[in-house]
Amino acid sequence: MQVEDITMDGHPVPVLIQSEETGNFELDEEALEEVLLNPRIADKYVCVLAVAGAFRKGKSFLLDFLLRYMSSQQSQDWLGDVNQPLKGFKWRQGSRRETTGVLIWSEPFLIKRRSGEEIAVILMDTQGTFDIQSSMKDSTIVFALTTMVSSVLVYNLMNNIQEDDLMNLQLFTSYGMLAQEDCDSAHPFQRLHFLVRDWQFPYETPFGHQGGQHLLDEILQITEKQHPAHQEVRRDLRKCFRDINCYLMPHPGFKVIQKADFDGRLADIDEQFVKHLLLLVPRLLAPENLVKKEIGGQPIKSRDLLKFFTLFMEVFKDNDLPEPTTLVEFAAQASSQAALEAGKEYYAETMEALVGGDRPFLKTVQMEAEHSKAKERAIQTYLEKNKYGRKNQCVVEKYQLMLVEEVEKMFVKYSQQNEAKNVFKAARTPATLFSVLMFFYLMSGIFGLFGMYSFANMCNLGMGVFLIMLTVWAYVRYSGEYRDAGVYIDELASFLWENVIHPIYQTYMEKHLKEAAEQAAQQAITSTLANGKVKNA
Repeated sequence: MQVEDITMDGHPVPVLIQSEETGNFELDEEALEEVLLNPRIADKYVCVLAVAGAFRKGKSFLLDFLLRYMSSQQSQDWLGDVNQPLKGFKWRQGSRRETTGVLIWSEPFLIKRRSGEEIAVILMDTQGTFDIQSSMKDSTIVFALTTMVSSVLVYNLMNNIQEDDLMNLQLFTSYGMLAQEDCDSAHPFQRLHFLVRDWQFPYETPFGHQGGQHLLDEILQITEKQHPAHQEVRRDLRKCFRDINCYLMPHPGFKVIQKADFDGRLADIDEQFVKHLLLLVPRLLAPENLVKKEIGGQPIKSRDLLKFFTLFMEVFKDNDLPEPTTLVEFAAQASSQAALEAGKEYYAETMEALVGGDRPFLKTVQMEAEHSKAKERAIQTYLEKNKYGRKNQCVVEKYQLMLVEEVEKMFVKYSQQNEAKNVFKAARTPATLFSVLMFFYLMSGIFGLFGMYSFANMCNLGMGVFLIMLTVWAYVRYSGEYRDAGVYIDELASFLWENVIHPIYQTYMEKHLKEAAEQAAQQAITSTLANGKVKNA
């Protein structure tokens, strides 16, 4: 791909918006649905990469380079023309904040791994924490939402990793530890990536991933001289995030900070910074490095992420910040919701294999038995995958009941789908009407033979009525008109079949027909064996 061919589709979509009237954050579910329920990605697993940190530290600036990389389809020339302005998430020079709330890019990127699996990549920009216009609650909500919905959290810091940077994660690591009590070994969160901008000591620790990892290991090391609270933060970080790494970036150059009309073009950025962009960005977003978003240790799809957003905002809908126990309950709900989806998916796959698509009609009794087995297995799947909810029995039972209700609704749909394949049931109405018509025809002949003409005429009248109904039913099925009349005729035919014809058949004919079929089969087998002996002789 030539650099001039790189185009960037989409735009930033605000999904967490701060109300001007109340000052509270509100989730724009419609905007979120347009992105996450997009048919291209709704049933794909997702990687959510978010950049968070203090305000005015270049989060949106970095994200736009990630956008450029993804838009180029991971081309080696993804940086493009050195004189091309940087576009994507809105950013600007200066000391005042630009991004508010949480934004995601409107066009997720579908990336195919070597295995052939496609993953939807969603890029998220966030409001900077601790600016002069935001309260502690505002910063907490934005940071907490970002931490909980992302699979890769880039923690954007300036100059170094300070103790207060780690302490700002304390609330969320505390939540993670409490949530982890209900889990055997999985981490509540997946990848935490410290990105240290404008690293000032490359003569001590070099720029890049190796230098960053060396610095991070030193900072997260626990020693006896540390305050107990600092030791706890470090232990919690290791337990809450499955993977923690760090990258040290050089300064982008004085033109970036001093040029009032700087628009992000590479020509104005220091060459060393550009060199590390070429290393950092693929490290975050190369196909083999994508991290699926998980809830309760289970990867989730795009449509499930929407429910996760909604659940989280329910926790923060009140004016007071939630206690950690409330966040633990949220974790149990989110885990239960993900496990519920896994149970539904198992049930759907099982029933699809039985009666879905072009599968033939399955006997009703057998289908009900298979439904019971699949439902029990779906519940078992739900309980096995619901790691975070094990000790919160109320939440587990609530979502298990919801799963049973969903499964029963799905069973009704599959039953209707299966019954539609029953040729004999589809022909029940004309067969029933024709049987009654023939009955009146025979009775009319018998009454006429014995001179009972009044009864014969009544049978002729009944025969005429059923002949008209049969004709009307055929016309309704052919033309699609007078559908109400067709419904009434179907109901009458079903009543006659269930209360008259079927009982008579079971009482007087079923046994004899079964015996006749068995005798015919036995005779066929005997004849075949006899013929075989003759041939062998």
